[in-house]
Amino acid sequence: MNANFREKLDEHIENQRDFYKSMFFDILRFETVNPPGNEEAMAKYVLSQVEGTNSTCSLQYVKPDRPNALAELSFGKSGKKLVWNAHMDVVPPGESVNWNTEPFAPVEIDGKIYARGSSDDKGGLMSMIIAYRTLQELQPELNGSVLLCGVMGEETGGMGTKYWVEQGGKADAAIVGEPSKMELVVAHRGAYRPIFGFKGRTAHSSEPDLGDNAIYSAARFVCRVAELNEEFKASGHPLTGSPTIAATVFQGGVKNNVIPDYAEVSIDRRLSPGETYDDAEKQLLEVLKQMQEKGEIGEWELVRYLNNKGAAACDLQDPLVLELQDVLKERSYKDDVCGMRATTDMYLMQDVGIPTVIFGPGDMGLAHCPNEYIQFQEILDAAKIYAELAVRYLQ
Repeated sequence: MNANFREKLDEHIENQRDFYKSMFFDILRFETVNPPGNEEAMAKYVLSQVEGTNSTCSLQYVKPDRPNALAELSFGKSGKKLVWNAHMDVVPPGESVNWNTEPFAPVEIDGKIYARGSSDDKGGLMSMIIAYRTLQELQPELNGSVLLCGVMGEETGGMGTKYWVEQGGKADAAIVGEPSKMELVVAHRGAYRPIFGFKGRTAHSSEPDLGDNAIYSAARFVCRVAELNEEFKASGHPLTGSPTIAATVFQGGVKNNVIPDYAEVSIDRRLSPGETYDDAEKQLLEVLKQMQEKGEIGEWELVRYLNNKGAAACDLQDPLVLELQDVLKERSYKDDVCGMRATTDMYLMQDVGIPTVIFGPGDMGLAHCPNEYIQFQEILDAAKIYAELAVRYLQ
């Protein structure tokens, strides 16, 4: 990229610092807690900030009152399409006593902006809005388009991005703006989350031998799960580490003087890139089969799944990865690739053939925590990188 244009781009963003900070505060005030989401008002606000020259905006309703905010900035019909994806919904803030500030009344302290969603993921979305407006105002000579996707429902299964894909969403490449500490993430783990039910036979607790205690069967399975997690540590992906498994919810029993005839266990099995839901399921079903054959458990059932998500990895030689590495290196950032142990919407686009990476301001370690914050300068710096990458990718 021409150094003069980079300087012009950076200066254009920095000169509007106060304006963009005010806009970010507006975005943080939207209480898009999921569930239920309530993303509609925020989606309309986002589109109001990017409508204008060469921009086509639309609300893509996934559920009543819950749309994706889509805005496409076109520079030419025959070029590539680059997607910027970030989510509008946030997790509940938790008990206010754990916060030093009000979760939806953003404040700035020493350059850090505190609010629920500041880092996950409204910071990344704000950077993309800034980058979008910058390209819109500077009008570089490019060919192709940038599609800004402010998606709903990421925190409960990625339903916004999934719906966009199912409705025929296509692109040549995509960036997910999750907080990555300004590092280039090219892989993340997936999640297989089954619930297993264990059956027994009820009896009076004064005569436990007359019954078949379902909690005991479930507990033996939980102990085997803990052993599996230790076994997994011997293998793994070079960027995301070892797969993991944990029992996360245990429910059973009806009364303290009744032997329980049913118990349920929820499992969270994190998948490494290259592993599938089927791989994880076959493994657990085999464990259950062996335990049943040994008489360690009785009858059991697979009850249902909770928010299964796939693992993902992008080709390290894809032009998107190489271009972004060049941008980061020239701006004196680390250009090494890394992995993320959490799960994002990346896999939904990667699975349909859209090369996708994760890059954004903020720290995933602050996500879902009280006193969540983000450095505002990082939002501006990420916007510069998004805009420059778009220029390089679409030239």
